[in-house]
Amino acid sequence: MKLAALPILLIGLCIGCTATGTVTTEQLKYTQWQLSKVDGLAVPASYRASISFIEALQVNGFAGCNKFFGEGELEDSNISVNKLGMTRKSCGADVDELEQQFLQALREGATLTMQGSQLVMQGNKTFLFIAK
Repeated sequence: MKLAALPILLIGLCIGCTATGTVTTEQLKYTQWQLSKVDGLAVPASYRASISFIEALQVNGFAGCNKFFGEGELEDSNISVNKLGMTRKSCGADVDELEQQFLQALREGATLTMQGSQLVMQGNKTFLFIAK
């Protein structure tokens, strides 16, 4: 009987976190996300940005033109990425601008909410990611 209560308790805790939108380091660890929308608009096919979270909230991904990496910090569902490094190439004005807005949100900090298989990063713009 005691063993049956443990899964029910864990499910209740997971539902509680999902319902409130609170994002924890444990929820992000070992996840991969593909950018789907920016400010409610679908991203162009040429802009396939993604982000991955690994051990100790190390962050890496593809910003649309350049690969990036850094050390993430998460406090009260607010993420910021320190020591953000990246490759340095240009892919045209539109892609470069969108990429810089995405990277700026990571540098300056953004609020994360998780809704099922979606991750929302709210900074100056709203970035909607779907689980890979």
